[in-house]
Amino acid sequence: MNALADGDSGNSSDHSKLPNEDEISDRLLHVPTGHHYLILYPDIETMRKVYSSYIKRQLEEQPESVILFLSYYDTTDSVRHVLRSKGIKVKEREKDGSMIILDIMKVLHNPYFQVPDIEKLRELARKTEKQFGDKTIFIIADMSVFHHTKKAAEVLEYEKTLHKDLKVERWKELCLYNKRDFETMFTKEESNTLMEYHKDKVILMN
Repeated sequence: MNALADGDSGNSSDHSKLPNEDEISDRLLHVPTGHHYLILYPDIETMRKVYSSYIKRQLEEQPESVILFLSYYDTTDSVRHVLRSKGIKVKEREKDGSMIILDIMKVLHNPYFQVPDIEKLRELARKTEKQFGDKTIFIIADMSVFHHTKKAAEVLEYEKTLHKDLKVERWKELCLYNKRDFETMFTKEESNTLMEYHKDKVILMN
C-alpha cells in the first residue's frame, strides 16, 4: 500500500478550480483524440471523485470505450470498488477486455517491455490500441509514481514528446499527479515547462 493518506491535502495554492467533478468530467469528455490533460489532485478522495465521474460519463457517452487505468496511490481493488459504486459493471468489462486496471508499478517492472520505465506506458498503450483495432483507448495514469522512482527528467522528456505530433495516436490520456509530489518532483522552471506543454489542458484542484 502506498503512503498517501486520504485527506492529505498537500501544499495549498491560489489556483482556481472547477466547482465539482461533474464539470471536470464535461471538460475531459471533449479532449480530442491524441491529446491529454494534466490533473493535479490534493488527496485520494478528490482523485477518486474525478476519475470515477469521468469514467462513468465516458462509458455513458461512448459505451464501446476501452478504459486503461494505471493506479498508484489507489490499489487496483480500491479502483474497482469505487467504479462499482458508480454503477459501472467492472467485472463484465474486465472480462471482455474493455476495462484494464493495473498497478502502474507492475507495468514499470514488467520485463516484457524492453524500454525505459516511462516508455513502458506508451508501449502498453500501443499494445492495447493494436488489440482493439479502431477503438479509442482512454488512459488514466497516476504519474506520481515517477516522483518516488526518481524519474522526473524522464517524465519531462516523455511529456515533451507527447506534444510534438498530436493526433498521431488513437488514445486520450489523463495524467494524474498528486499536488505535493508534483511540487517536490519538479523545479519551478520545470513545472512551468510542463504547464506550457499542456497549455489549456490543465486542471489544478484545491
